[in-house]
Amino acid sequence: MSTKAWSDEEEAKLKDLYLTKTQDIEEIAQEFPHKGYRSIISKLVQLKIYQKPEEAQPDKTKTVKLMLRDLETMLDIEIEGTNLNKKENLKNLVESVTRLYTLANDK
Repeated sequence: MSTKAWSDEEEAKLKDLYLTKTQDIEEIAQEFPHKGYRSIISKLVQLKIYQKPEEAQPDKTKTVKLMLRDLETMLDIEIEGTNLNKKENLKNLVESVTRLYTLANDK
């Protein structure tokens, strides 16, 4: 005869915490000090209620052109086109950033 790792009461409490209060596993783990982090996730998966947290997605809304325009405004320079591979454009950018760095460190 095997023993259940989770009692019916523990399962009910886990469901309630996860579905109504928080999906933060570390926070839930504080309520079950005798259960491991992975055990909690496994039980949620078994109960078919676990939702894998979404990873933060990088901001893909700004185009290269918009970012270059922002740099032009912030650094008071002009970058022709959108090509930072062009030596003159990259040189202007480096010079402007160098001036800002020097000004910031002289204070």
